[in-house]
Amino acid sequence: MENEESDVKPPDWVGPMNTASQFPQPQHLDGYGLRLPRDITELPEWGEGYPFYMAMGFPGYDLSADDLAGKFQFSRGMRRSYDAGFKLMVVEYAESTNNCQAAKQFGVLEKNVRDWRKVKPQLQNAHAMRRAFRGPKNGRFALVDQRVAEYVRYMQAKGDPITREAMQLKALEIAQEMNIPEKGFKASLGWCRRMMRRYDLSLRHKVPVPQQLPEDLTEKLVTYQRSVLALRRAHDYQVAQMGNADETPICLEVPSRVTVDNQGEKPVLVKTPGREKLKITAMLGVLADGRKLPPYIILRGTYIPPGKFPSGMEIRCHRYGWMTEDLMQDWLEVVWRRRTGAVPKQRGMLILNGFRGHATDSVKSSMESMNTDMVIIPGGLTSQLQVLDVVVYKPLNDSVRAQYSNWLLAGNLALSPTGNAKKPPLGLFLEWVMVAWNSISSESIVQGFKKCHISSNLEDEDDVLWEIESELPGGGEPPKECDTESLMESN
Repeated sequence: MENEESDVKPPDWVGPMNTASQFPQPQHLDGYGLRLPRDITELPEWGEGYPFYMAMGFPGYDLSADDLAGKFQFSRGMRRSYDAGFKLMVVEYAESTNNCQAAKQFGVLEKNVRDWRKVKPQLQNAHAMRRAFRGPKNGRFALVDQRVAEYVRYMQAKGDPITREAMQLKALEIAQEMNIPEKGFKASLGWCRRMMRRYDLSLRHKVPVPQQLPEDLTEKLVTYQRSVLALRRAHDYQVAQMGNADETPICLEVPSRVTVDNQGEKPVLVKTPGREKLKITAMLGVLADGRKLPPYIILRGTYIPPGKFPSGMEIRCHRYGWMTEDLMQDWLEVVWRRRTGAVPKQRGMLILNGFRGHATDSVKSSMESMNTDMVIIPGGLTSQLQVLDVVVYKPLNDSVRAQYSNWLLAGNLALSPTGNAKKPPLGLFLEWVMVAWNSISSESIVQGFKKCHISSNLEDEDDVLWEIESELPGGGEPPKECDTESLMESN
């Protein structure tokens, strides 16, 4: 057995063991005049790391590559990137000394120092955190980009708003004039973004003014929640009998909230076609079980124009397109009374905002005849307590705007004899509203009622009310149930 082991020939790469030294010097580095340190005290303190061959590890060295990386703060096998602020620091140091000393001082290659000194003006104009100059580059269709940029400048000079959809439409028009095939150039959203980056353009958003919450916010919240809890405990409403209704304007023109302008511009002034005031009023209603009531549309004018309108909505007209006391009573008759699941013997609760047309004596009398209790949201708190404001209005308007943009991109925009863009047909616009209304999910409505503490578990509501009152100055008092009869009289 011993003879068989002795006959085994070692591989060629195995050299003779040197017993004189416990840590043999690697032979393949001797020709380069390099010496590996034997002890950690001989390692130089380089902030950018140690030479790569040390990280690979050699026989006889106890330090692993991870230990070296932790000691000298370098990443094995990864390229370093530097921001513009660091590069300028190196350039200034090199100008005061020389390239070689700057490379040693900051632990970079001397070639990097030379390259950074050549692009010093670009580094000074760049953001301090920028790390590379990879653009802007010329696009595949540079002439189309140039003409679209000229179109944007022209629209800016006129003060008209420019959207990315309008830029895409103009690009398709220019491409058709230049006989560019549709398969070769689609004027996609990605092209529009790259083109804007090449010409230093950006999207400027219209900043909405947020609703100012009242100073007595906590007190109003507690009072409102007490009233809802008292009514729910007194009448034990079914989930399907609790609802929220409100009227909201929907613009026919659907003006965009963004425009394209130069980067860095502070105020951006734009002109509008003047038709943003042409709008309809939609009375919308939702129930706590997630169902949506038919939209109640109020058109501006003295008569309903002829045309084909989508089914599933009630259409009325008013001289100014407003909700009035008479129209509110009509909505109660044709929408609220006819809602699915409405039973005369079952009492319901309808939550409305503080609009004066909601709380008139005639409206209260009509709701009482329908066995429905009215709850009025305190002024200034509709953004917090109204389900429609919390979960419905934003996705509804976003869906209408998306359909309007798709209609524009499809090339359906027509011009009047004076050159102004025509508004979309009324029937088509009402179809957009109906599609947007149907797209609101029932789950979001159910969660909205719970978020507004309307349909939450009654056992959990006491804890929520107690937490709200604990934030009042002085600590507050335990919740007290209010008298239901006095509440109805106040409503």
